[in-house]
Amino acid sequence: MNSSSLEKFSDKNTPLEPEKLFIRLYTRLNLSLDNKTNLLLGTDLLRYEVKQNLFKHAISTVEVCFLDMLQKKQQVVSVAQSRLILADLIVRVGEVFLNSQYGIKIKLDASKLHRSSNTYLQTLYDDADILVALPFSSLLNNKSQIFRSIFTPVYEIASVALIESLFENLIIALTSGVIIIISTEFSLVPNIRQNLYKSNFLSIRNIEQFKNKLAWQNRLKQYVIRPKNLYNSEYSLFVIRTDGIYSRSIYANRMNELLELNSVALFVVNYIELQDFIVARSNGTLLLVGKGTQYFFTSVVGRAIGLIWKGVLEGLKK
Repeated sequence: MNSSSLEKFSDKNTPLEPEKLFIRLYTRLNLSLDNKTNLLLGTDLLRYEVKQNLFKHAISTVEVCFLDMLQKKQQVVSVAQSRLILADLIVRVGEVFLNSQYGIKIKLDASKLHRSSNTYLQTLYDDADILVALPFSSLLNNKSQIFRSIFTPVYEIASVALIESLFENLIIALTSGVIIIISTEFSLVPNIRQNLYKSNFLSIRNIEQFKNKLAWQNRLKQYVIRPKNLYNSEYSLFVIRTDGIYSRSIYANRMNELLELNSVALFVVNYIELQDFIVARSNGTLLLVGKGTQYFFTSVVGRAIGLIWKGVLEGLKK
């Protein structure tokens, strides 16, 4: 785990006012949004000004959603609610974004998204607790139950820096989700490629290659990386810094999600346990062999050499 990340998020700042948070998020749009991670993001397809536009709509949609909760005097967001909120946010951001690009209202099927077998969307829904419930509840109350259950004892209180980063992570997840849907549902629409994508993604072939790489990465994350992170009590957080988007590993206790893993993901966890067991036993065996070898050379061989040398000296005295 990155120790610098722990230090950055451990400050005990006063609770952050919601309006100030979203102003800070909008300010982030003046920084670079280049992908500096070693992972593909759906937004890597987009021209820079288009990406900025998408991020702007994502931030404003999340802000409206949060203000609606404030108006209803909602104090906490449950994990079950967070899944519905996440799917609704993806639909709303996608529709507003497409409307801003084409000037006509394009509807996305929310029910279809809920039933989607898309690996990226499934992983988003599986992480809805940390993507939605955690940042929203922490902004409502920086000592919320879900925050303490996930971060205690590393973080006792939701600092300004950590809340900001949690919302940045949500925004990046939303924007990538929207583009994955658009590239899937509207992949054969020429205007989509011409108006939204970078020049190197104007051909169908290049887009399909990108989508295949992204699909493979998402499967790897769902079946290998995510189970491993849950087992290690880690979470990979996407953040926006001055020169681009980065990924940071932070502590996160998510025992409930670990217990709900499917059989394939559990196989990965069991494999890691077996690997740790074998390594521990191998180290013990190697240590035993090493001590035995040391004893052999120091006691047996050493004494033999000592006797030989003593005999040589006795022979020289005669």
